[in-house]
Amino acid sequence: MYMEVSECPQCGSTERLNGRCAHCKAEFYVKSLAYLEQFNSNGIEKYLKHYKGLIGQNPDNPQGVLGLGLCYLQMGTYPLAQQQFEHLIETAPQVAPVYYYYALAHIKGRRLMTLPLSEVRQLEMYLNTAIQLDPEAPQYRLLLAMLKRDYYEINGMKVNPPTATELLNDLYGKTIDANEIEHLRKSVKVLGEEEYFAGLSIA
Repeated sequence: MYMEVSECPQCGSTERLNGRCAHCKAEFYVKSLAYLEQFNSNGIEKYLKHYKGLIGQNPDNPQGVLGLGLCYLQMGTYPLAQQQFEHLIETAPQVAPVYYYYALAHIKGRRLMTLPLSEVRQLEMYLNTAIQLDPEAPQYRLLLAMLKRDYYEINGMKVNPPTATELLNDLYGKTIDANEIEHLRKSVKVLGEEEYFAGLSIA
């Protein structure tokens, strides 16, 4: 599934240990938006160049497409991020995070209650798919709870189960990366956002 990478995307070292660079400890493959938070713009640009090179060798390489999309999302270049995630959904539909990151790229920092119904239904479908593929990732349920409460409930619409309250109850005590929370705050606008994070253990 993955292409072999001979050099670290950050420092160029050829030595690796457990998937990381043995010299600078950078990941050879980026798997989450939270991981990119530790890099400045120069570090993001290095990953961006790295993933463009992988896709140049194989446009359908899932690791390269996901990594490139995550770099664009971290930079706030939402249309380019969305384009990469759409491509990955078509070519590797089994990759759970791509549905979640597609939703973040599509929302573009907007208030959920203002989105068109057609968009909300698509996002809901994608988040449900992410949950089915990986039931253990709390951020998928968290964003779905936000969508159901801030769109359906606040707009006085019928909510298909599970409700936002049920989703949040399922998340009580679950651990989530602090950087994932930070990206949710930046990418999604909702009323009373603190209530969504109250029951989580933030690492």
